[in-house]
Amino acid sequence: MKILIFKSRRTLDAPPPDEYSQEFDTVYADRVIGNLTNDASFCTACGPDCIGCRAPYGRRFGDRIAGVIAFPAVLPYVLERPAERVPENIPRHDVLIAIHIHEQILIECLKRCREWGTRGVIMPLEETGWVSGSARAEAQKICEAQGVEIAFPKPFCSLNPPEGSLLGEFRKTFHIGYPDVELRVEDNRIAEANVQVSAPCGATYYIARWLKGKSLDDDLKYEVVAKRLHSYPCTAGMDWDEELDDTVLHVSGKAHYRILAPLGLDQASDEPDAVLSPLGKTVPRPVPVAENVRNIEDAKTAILARLAKGEAVPLKAFRRMGKIVPAALNTALLTLRREGKIVLRGGEVRQTH
Repeated sequence: MKILIFKSRRTLDAPPPDEYSQEFDTVYADRVIGNLTNDASFCTACGPDCIGCRAPYGRRFGDRIAGVIAFPAVLPYVLERPAERVPENIPRHDVLIAIHIHEQILIECLKRCREWGTRGVIMPLEETGWVSGSARAEAQKICEAQGVEIAFPKPFCSLNPPEGSLLGEFRKTFHIGYPDVELRVEDNRIAEANVQVSAPCGATYYIARWLKGKSLDDDLKYEVVAKRLHSYPCTAGMDWDEELDDTVLHVSGKAHYRILAPLGLDQASDEPDAVLSPLGKTVPRPVPVAENVRNIEDAKTAILARLAKGEAVPLKAFRRMGKIVPAALNTALLTLRREGKIVLRGGEVRQTH
C-alpha cells in the first residue's frame, strides 16, 4: 500500500497573510511525516531522558510514501482558477492524506484522484476550521461517485475505520489512527506498554514510554496520559467545536484514556471528570448537582453489594471499581460510615452487623 501526502509549506518569499488571505498549518503534517519515517530528530519530547522508544518497533515507512506534495501556506480565501494549481505528474498511490491545504485545490484534486489510483482519502481535522462543512459534503459526494473511501477524522487520532475497509487496512499497515496499546501487568505494575497503533503525530509512543513501570494505584489518567499528551505537546485545537460538543484536544485525550481500559480502571472512562486548561493544568469539570447525588447513591449501592459477604475489602479495591466517579466514591464511603453501615480501619472496609 502506497500513500501520498498533501501538505502546506512556508516559503521565505511568501507574503504575510492579510484580510484577503488565509494561512495553513505546516507543523502538523511534518509531525505525521516524521512519525511515519521514524525520523530520529523529529521527537525531542524526552530531551536528555530519551531512550529511543520507537527504535525497537522498526517502523519506517519512507518507502511506502509515494510522494509529499507541498502547496503554499498563504493563499487567498477565494482562488480564481484552482484547477490550475493541481500539480502535474501526481505519483500513483492507494491512500491520499490531505493535511490542511486550500479546500478549493483539494476539491479539484479529488475530481481527478481516480486517475492517480486513489482508493482512499483521509482529511484530518486538527482544528475546527481546517475544512468547511460544505467542502466536506462536496468531497464526500465526489469520492462516493468514484468508489473512493473517505474519512474526516477530527482529530486524526480518532480514525478507527471498520474491519475489512481500505482505511481499516491503512490503520493496521501504518500503525496510525485511533491509539491501541498492549499493556502487560506484573505485581500491580505496568511491565510493558507496546504500541500497536499510535496517534499519527507519534504522541502515543511518548505516553506508552512513561506508562511503563507505573503502579496501577497511580493516577495514570491525569498524571501520566493527560500530562504527557499535553507536554508532547498535542497540536489539536482548544477552540470549542459545535459538531463534537467539545474541543478537538479533549477528543484526543479521550482516545488516549482508552489505552487504560483493559486494566479495568474507572480512570479509563470515555467521559473524563477533568479537563486540561490551556496552560496544561488538569482542572475539574463541573458536574450537575442531580448527577452528583445520583453518582453518590450508585456508589453507596455498589459498596454495600461488594461487602455483602461480610468480608473486609481493601480500600484500594473500591478505588478500582469501574463506572464510579472517585469523588462520589469518597463521599459515599464517608456517608456510609456516618450512617453506621460500614467501618473503615487499617486501609480496609467492613460492613457493620
